[in-house]
Amino acid sequence: MKVAFRADAAVEIGTGHVMRCLTLADALARAGAACLFVCRDLPGHLLPAIEARGHAVHLLPAAGDFVPRAGDPPHAAWAATPWERDAAETAAALASFAPDLIVLDHYAFDARWEGVAAAGRRLLVIDDLADRPHRAEILLDQTLGRRARDYDGLLPAATLRLLGPAFALLRPEFAARRAESLARRRAPRLSRLLVAMGGIDKGNATGAVLGRLARTALPADLSIDVVMGGAAPFLDAVRGQAAAMPVPTRVLVDVADMAGLMTAADLAIGAAGGTSWERCCLGLPSLTLVLADNQAGIAHALAGAGAALPLGRAEAPGWPERLAAALADPPLAELAARAADLCDGQGAERLCHVLRAGGALSVRPATAADAPAVHVWRLAEGAARYYRQGQVPSVEGHVAWFGRALADPARLLYMVGYGDLAIAHVRFDRHAVDPASADIGICVDPRWRGGHVGRGALAAALDAAQKAGIRTVIAEIHQDNAASRRAFEAAGFTPLAGDGAFLRYALVLGSVQP
Repeated sequence: MKVAFRADAAVEIGTGHVMRCLTLADALARAGAACLFVCRDLPGHLLPAIEARGHAVHLLPAAGDFVPRAGDPPHAAWAATPWERDAAETAAALASFAPDLIVLDHYAFDARWEGVAAAGRRLLVIDDLADRPHRAEILLDQTLGRRARDYDGLLPAATLRLLGPAFALLRPEFAARRAESLARRRAPRLSRLLVAMGGIDKGNATGAVLGRLARTALPADLSIDVVMGGAAPFLDAVRGQAAAMPVPTRVLVDVADMAGLMTAADLAIGAAGGTSWERCCLGLPSLTLVLADNQAGIAHALAGAGAALPLGRAEAPGWPERLAAALADPPLAELAARAADLCDGQGAERLCHVLRAGGALSVRPATAADAPAVHVWRLAEGAARYYRQGQVPSVEGHVAWFGRALADPARLLYMVGYGDLAIAHVRFDRHAVDPASADIGICVDPRWRGGHVGRGALAAALDAAQKAGIRTVIAEIHQDNAASRRAFEAAGFTPLAGDGAFLRYALVLGSVQP
């Protein structure tokens, strides 16, 4: 498999787009893929870092002054050149490589660029903004709280939408350190503080944070680690500040083991960007500063989930006082638990399963080994209120029921997924008086909910049921389960008479919507 990446790093853009693409490229390379990065020659590009990871790079020529035009995307200036030129240069760079897949992670480009540079090729778009149209087969947006409807009208209806921090592209060392990191959060105390405002930090938020910390009452045994990139324009100034801090403070540049550093930290002060998900994976309590417009939504969502304390925008007044107040008595244990619930560090592996499967779902018969996973999915927060029985049985009770259901010839139990990764369980209970009719039940892994993935799983299972001789399917859905109702209606189910809080739908197979 050949995969090409179009992403840039620069003083204006930061390093996050290239770094998360590197994470995906590394994961694909471990599975045998060949990866090529196409990057513009901009101040602060990461050509050496990409090559050090073993990937090929094609550097597009430096561009002159570019003034975005009417109709260009809001971040068009980040391309430093008109999209038409970039698309043509990218297409030329990819001609001899002939990639099977193009990955675009760039706010400056939209469907017009994609129609030229990715014409005739599979396209994965990585986005965080939902502010411009795309023509991708797969879209990944790791933003907390992102919903499929945010991209309605911006994507083809058939585009697979992978949404939320479950798909955050983190290097494998974060998942590897997760258990160790969470274990040390059980008896928290503030003795080691991490300050990480991004690889570039063009506005020197790091210096502003250190300035405030120098004037704040800190624990006597506190030590501070400051992380910066080698291309950060204020690196020398920050080193000078660190030397004058009232507590031991070291400045670490181009850190190779960020997961280890975060694991050892008790609290982080960081930008509300992509590193938020690294901190969440390790349960690292955080105070977040907004350094760019696209970080505001992340900071708000993290605060709403109780996973971080927001300090506000770096250029706005008031955040230094909020920082001092938060340090006086930070709720470390609560923040750690809420953060860890949001991201497990497996996003790159999930995406690789999708890509290796060509984005196509497969269906297999369920086995007894699937019972524990399905039980965990059923325990997802809030799901039980949609069940007629109102609660989920114990794992022992569920496993016993699952075994009986597998042995019942009137029941069909399926697992739907990408390759060997199951993402949904679907059950059909044949009617005794008409075995060609069946009731349906579906349970989707909560990490895959919210992006229309459940609709694809439903369609795949219905196709399997039709092949097994089922002609009519009846669904019973709680009236408040709006997402499930929309999924079944999109599949062609039509309403029947209801039963109290539960609505009944029917579908004659053969009328399934594509």
